[in-house]
Amino acid sequence: MTVSEEEAARVEFQVLGPLQVRADDGSRVPLPGARRQRLLAGLLTAANSLVPMGRLIEAVFEDEPPGTAVKQVQNSVSVLRERLNDSERRLIVTEESGYRICVRENELDSLQFTTRLADSRRHAAEGGLERAISVIRSALDLWRGPALDGLGSASLSGPAARLEEQRLGALELCARWRLELGQHQEVVDELSDLVPSHPLREGLHAQLITALDRCGRRAEALHAFHRLSTSLVQELGVGPGAGLQRLHEQILTGHPHPSRPPHPRQHDDTGPGTTLPAPQLRSATTAPAAAPRQLPHAIRDFTGRTDHLTALDALLPPGGDELGSGQAVVISALDGSGGVGKTTLAVHWAHRVQHRFPDGTLHTDLRGYGPGRPATPAEVLDDFLVALGVPPAAVPAGTGARAGLYRTLLTGRRMLIVLDNANSAEQVRPLLPGAPGCMVLVTSRDSLSGLVVTEAAHRLTVDVLSRSEATALVVGIIGPHRAAADSAAVDDLVRLCARLPLALRIAAGRSAAHPGITVADIVAELTNEDFALDALSRNQDPRAAVRTVFAWSYDQLTSPQAHLFRHLGLHPGPDISTPAAAALAHLAPREARSLLSALADAHLIEPVAHDRYRFHDLLRAYAAELTHRRDTEQDHQRAREAVLTWYTHTAHTADRQVYPTCTRLTTNPATPPHPHPHADRARAWDWLSTERTNLVVALHHAVDHRLDHHAVQLIDALGFLVLAGAWEDRITTATAALEAARRTGAPDHEANVLLARGEALAHLRRPEAEPDLTRAAALAQDTGNIHLQIAARTELGQVTRRQNRLLEALRHFEDALTLGRGFGPGRWEAVAEGNLADLHADLGNHQQAIEHGTRSAELRHAIGDTDGEACALATVARGWQGTGDHRTALSHARRAVQLGRTSIGSHDETLAPPLTVLATSLHRLGHVTEAVASWREAAQIYTERGMDADADAIHQHIRTATPPQQQPANAKAGAGPAP
Repeated sequence: MTVSEEEAARVEFQVLGPLQVRADDGSRVPLPGARRQRLLAGLLTAANSLVPMGRLIEAVFEDEPPGTAVKQVQNSVSVLRERLNDSERRLIVTEESGYRICVRENELDSLQFTTRLADSRRHAAEGGLERAISVIRSALDLWRGPALDGLGSASLSGPAARLEEQRLGALELCARWRLELGQHQEVVDELSDLVPSHPLREGLHAQLITALDRCGRRAEALHAFHRLSTSLVQELGVGPGAGLQRLHEQILTGHPHPSRPPHPRQHDDTGPGTTLPAPQLRSATTAPAAAPRQLPHAIRDFTGRTDHLTALDALLPPGGDELGSGQAVVISALDGSGGVGKTTLAVHWAHRVQHRFPDGTLHTDLRGYGPGRPATPAEVLDDFLVALGVPPAAVPAGTGARAGLYRTLLTGRRMLIVLDNANSAEQVRPLLPGAPGCMVLVTSRDSLSGLVVTEAAHRLTVDVLSRSEATALVVGIIGPHRAAADSAAVDDLVRLCARLPLALRIAAGRSAAHPGITVADIVAELTNEDFALDALSRNQDPRAAVRTVFAWSYDQLTSPQAHLFRHLGLHPGPDISTPAAAALAHLAPREARSLLSALADAHLIEPVAHDRYRFHDLLRAYAAELTHRRDTEQDHQRAREAVLTWYTHTAHTADRQVYPTCTRLTTNPATPPHPHPHADRARAWDWLSTERTNLVVALHHAVDHRLDHHAVQLIDALGFLVLAGAWEDRITTATAALEAARRTGAPDHEANVLLARGEALAHLRRPEAEPDLTRAAALAQDTGNIHLQIAARTELGQVTRRQNRLLEALRHFEDALTLGRGFGPGRWEAVAEGNLADLHADLGNHQQAIEHGTRSAELRHAIGDTDGEACALATVARGWQGTGDHRTALSHARRAVQLGRTSIGSHDETLAPPLTVLATSLHRLGHVTEAVASWREAAQIYTERGMDADADAIHQHIRTATPPQQQPANAKAGAGPAP
């Protein structure tokens, strides 16, 4: 079933347990396939927020994602939209770099859970504990099992774990409130079964121990404490926290417990309870001091970052627990490239939530990247201890002693510690508290993977702004009136600044400070690549110059890392694979992989898929500037030759896998030091599809730098563009390569390029095709190249056939057949036989169409060309249709469709024509429903390829075959189905 129009507005998504979708009547909506379920889960765990394509790919694919991962995700989104009746794309919204699912609170159980949890805390803060317990229990009732149970995606384990953490926190909170109401036995009953499942969670144990003691079951309470203590020592090598230790002592000494603990402090909005006082030092080294509030001022025009703020909010530790909140210090690491706005985000968020930390906020700039020497942990600890009330003279010597005193002073306190601009995990570790209740927010250009692995830090990467956020930032700086007056220039500014917040602030700030400088003036400066980085500096402030900020990251690199980074600036494409980067920098792939990983950790490049990376445009400009300043032109030329050799050789290797029977002009391209093989045809096709843009750009790059031998060899390996339906790319690459071919003075290369361009022009029905093909045929005849002669004659036959010049077409096809007999493995003979079959079918010579088509199909089958066999069988079916034998036609058409579905390339030639032929016979035999389904599938293929005339012709068949009342609205209107 699918969701109806009425149900679409009231559908409910459930992630608190196995993923489910329920319609308004309570029935389940089936979800198609595990990967599409993981895709939906990835969207729902970030509901109402943009989910980047890279994160969705990680969620969808359990193992290494294929080269077609982006396309598969897009197709899966289309399937989900269809299943959820989201034809207007209001539920799943396409954004520039990913997707966003838009749901209301009552449509997603995790949102309902969060809201009810907040309501319960509000009731508790207002003194309504009984109402708070009722609401929080209704929130817990939403859970049906472990969050997202059974989806099996590593990338979804983090969101699922965060949801589980919220559930456990809610259970602890509910138990604490019930203890305050004296419901001790009820807490024992609830937690006795739950605690064994979480043997290391101190908060749950604390509630159970307290409840047992208050029920008069002192021995059981002490046994529960010792069981927890043993588990902690065995598993983690630590003992229970200070709060639990005090509770243990109270039980041992028989300290009385009030039936209802004191009411929570009103300024703490995390729930009832009290905060532990800071421990008193026996040596009287501390002095009374106000809670430190060290945050720098927040920026006035902070824009966007809703997703990041929400993610940080979700990490806030529970508070108000008299026994110490949680099991560990919560650490969040914000990482990202220079100028992306990590510090701005951290300070803005810290100001928003510092009221949640009643014992104060500490802040320091670790100076990990920038002018001067990085701060040492000892220096920072000195400042922090003084802020915490330790007299300067009493600060102990040595990092270890200071760190120990620092952790002691933080025990029992709830504080927020912001460590800005770290350069390594080692710089941060001595500054981490040792007891729960505190939260540490770290920012760095490094990924700080060491903190993630050893300290369980939550990593949150800060990327450039979305287009809408970047535009909003510019508008906020220059004002809405100026922005509206020159909206096109604002769009250009956002693009040229690569949506980098620092660059946008500098550029827009210049315009705002100098009314005589328009946004268009700044855009003109940025358009000049040689001066773009110069335009992005403000006065003499090094922190307000994009080039300087980038240099602080670059200066941290080792010599091999810096060498690779500079050479990446020479790569012409939008992204680069590890093997291509290795070729560019004359490295072994294994060494390149390690260096690229280091550059990604430093956020100088960005991973976009497994073993693939890209720059944002300003970092690309910086890398190109560096290599032109520090490397020689000879270095540049060697790098270009190396990477073009790699692309040319790898493309030819893939081309031979995809087209094993084709004849190519280039037979032995130069082999790079580290060739990149393809395991099979499917892998070869994936590589060609993934590298399509890079291959196109590489060819233009070769022509621009007069590396003509690469250009003419590369065009010979780009035949997959035809199979992919990329006709415009085929035309532009051939046009560029024609210049290179003529410079080589080789007529066969010129003929080859003209043939490539003519074929694409002919497919698009453009009149320029015939002159190109005629010239190619003449050059091929002059050089005696049989392969090119056959190909040119074949394409000329197709052009004249489409123009209804059927006798000319017949002559071209017969010439091609004569040349093709005995040439090569038989492919050209099969092509010519198939073309003659099609032509005879057009002429009404049905028996000849059957004979030629049968020979073509047999030849195609013999050489393993299933795509061509499908086309030939479709033509045979047309011949039988012409004789009136639709049952025989049907058997050939069904086989053609079966083969056409196995094609790895464009279905507008291998599947749509057989479907159309099949539909015709089905309709004539009275199978109208199946006929219409086949026509519609063919029409959709043509629509997706932009072949509207073919799609319209099929829709005319559908209208003729289907009664008006059975026609869908789009068929009545003559439109093809939406892609």
